[in-house]
Amino acid sequence: MKKYYLLAGIVCCLLTGTSAQNPGDEVFSGTQVHSVNIQFYYPNYWDSLTYYYNLGTEIYIPARVIINGDAPMDSVGVRLKGNSSYSHPNNKKSIRLSFDKFKDDQKWDGLKGVHLNNQYGDPTFMREKLYLDFCRDNGIAAPRANYANISFNDTLYGFYSVIEHVNKPFLSSRFGNKNGDLFKAVDAFDGVQASSNFTWHTAVPDSYFVRYELKTEGSSTAWGNLIRVLDTLNNGTNSYESLTEQINTDALFKAIATDLLFGNLDSYSNSGRNFYFYFNTATSKMEWIIWDVGLSFGGYFGGIANYENLSITYLLSQAQRPLMAKMYQNPQLKTEYLNTLCYLFKDNFTPEKLGAKIDSLASVIRPFVYADSRKQFSNTQFEMNLFSDLQVPNIGGGARIPGLKSFITQRAQSVRTQLNNLGIFCVLPAESGELVINEFMADNDTIPDPDGETDDWIEIYNTTNRTIDLSGMYLSDKMTQPTKWQFPQGTTIEPDGYLIVWADEDSTQAGLHANFKLSASGESILLSNVDLSVLDSVTFGAQTTNLAMARMPNGTGEFRQQPPTPGYNNELPSAVLSTTELPGTFRIRQNYPNPFNPLTKVDFSLPNTGWVVVSLYDITGALVATLLNGEMIGGEHSVTVNGNNLHSGVYFLKITQGKNTGVIKMTLLK
Repeated sequence: MKKYYLLAGIVCCLLTGTSAQNPGDEVFSGTQVHSVNIQFYYPNYWDSLTYYYNLGTEIYIPARVIINGDAPMDSVGVRLKGNSSYSHPNNKKSIRLSFDKFKDDQKWDGLKGVHLNNQYGDPTFMREKLYLDFCRDNGIAAPRANYANISFNDTLYGFYSVIEHVNKPFLSSRFGNKNGDLFKAVDAFDGVQASSNFTWHTAVPDSYFVRYELKTEGSSTAWGNLIRVLDTLNNGTNSYESLTEQINTDALFKAIATDLLFGNLDSYSNSGRNFYFYFNTATSKMEWIIWDVGLSFGGYFGGIANYENLSITYLLSQAQRPLMAKMYQNPQLKTEYLNTLCYLFKDNFTPEKLGAKIDSLASVIRPFVYADSRKQFSNTQFEMNLFSDLQVPNIGGGARIPGLKSFITQRAQSVRTQLNNLGIFCVLPAESGELVINEFMADNDTIPDPDGETDDWIEIYNTTNRTIDLSGMYLSDKMTQPTKWQFPQGTTIEPDGYLIVWADEDSTQAGLHANFKLSASGESILLSNVDLSVLDSVTFGAQTTNLAMARMPNGTGEFRQQPPTPGYNNELPSAVLSTTELPGTFRIRQNYPNPFNPLTKVDFSLPNTGWVVVSLYDITGALVATLLNGEMIGGEHSVTVNGNNLHSGVYFLKITQGKNTGVIKMTLLK
């Protein structure tokens, strides 16, 4: 059998028992669908599995396991697991595999065991993977995830996620040590009143035995470490120093912020479960570890009605969730938390980035989801929930399961609004060279703004592959006055994107309008960061009417005069750089895109230097605008048509150079 990779459809097999740099590096690399064939030794295996589960014990039964068609592993421990997921309507249970349970040192890619989760409550099969990949990419302590087709005795049973186990190898790979004290939050199901909520009870360890599950065997320090943190939280001064001395607040803030960004309320902030914490022997601080995120993206049925607008400082109760309540009550720590959330949100939690990830995952797992006869939801529901909400009447008394893409879009809007309302000034600092003044026009009679006025304009270009927030940055025409005009909150540039600022002093008009104009006789333009460090600047001399100054090559080169290309790449074919390599004929090419809204570009060739007139006419033959009227050198050129101030319809662009004339038809659709 095969396992399938996201990239290039590569098929590859893992050798059982071999390790990468860290245990599981190959298993959890990229997006893969492993094949796991569990061959039980006796026919009534299901009775044994369910019997031991119902006893409330963690007793394993042995089985032979074949992974990706490799050599069998004998005597692998198998048991059922889960709480709400155990109620899966099609008898598809989550599974725990322990490779070394009955056979010492038996491992898969260095892993002693893995969790196989049944994707209960998730029509898309990817909430867990999306969330945990986000954690991996942002240095947040959490298990890794991938996928597997699970077979029982050579017969396909179902499509599962493969989740890394939190154990000593996990601790070593994340923290560089493994001998500290590890706790897991209790689940508090079946009427159990105990909760791992970090409230104070007494200084006696017995008070916490039912409230926290100690995973470290034989420790003499575990309960003392826990009580020390609880005492600081609940009985201390709530000072910045006392809390940060006991807790790695940077790691905690990343984890809690991610929970709230992803609408994961089956976690500490709400249900008070699904996390580990570890006392790091290298720092003597408590570390936070995320666990069980399958009901993120608003999939937790015991949560709230509107996950998209969830508060970014949400807590079920201040009194019952003192760990984060005390952090929010300390102004310095709250600011650090919000800045951490900003960092994760601005650069990573974007509809563009996560949407692309969703599309990639869907393309890999779709055939396996479709082939799973025991899945909880239909193929149609799988497809729908990638984009839009599902109403599921037979779950949780009637649940809305938010669509992944719709949730991300609405959540991003809500988070941005909340940050603005809180007055949080969290801009990812742009490094030098990431934002550049790419083009400007100081003597413009051809390019209209949204109000139809042909004013001066400045083009900013994002040279990076990430969205950059310009909120609070500055633009000025005076080197001695860098703060002359400030970009409004929420101003962003997409990766490899362009932003036009109209330098016209018309702040009441639509779009970005600076409170200064450019001088056609020459001056300076200055782009400054929030801290007033200079990101880019240019000083220019007298300008030619209707020609722009543009960087060549685009984004990096020196400024040169050429026809304007607002919102587009400045680069022209190399022929334009050499007057000895001229086109043999006059030629005008069809505009692209066509139809267009609002911008389109027309390329044309001039066989020699001469006077050029570019005119735009409507369907009646009436002159709408003269876009260019001046001398141009021979070579390849382009002109941009801006339809912002035009009505939908058919237009004709006419280019004339001496006796040469060309006309093309174009369509504006709004």
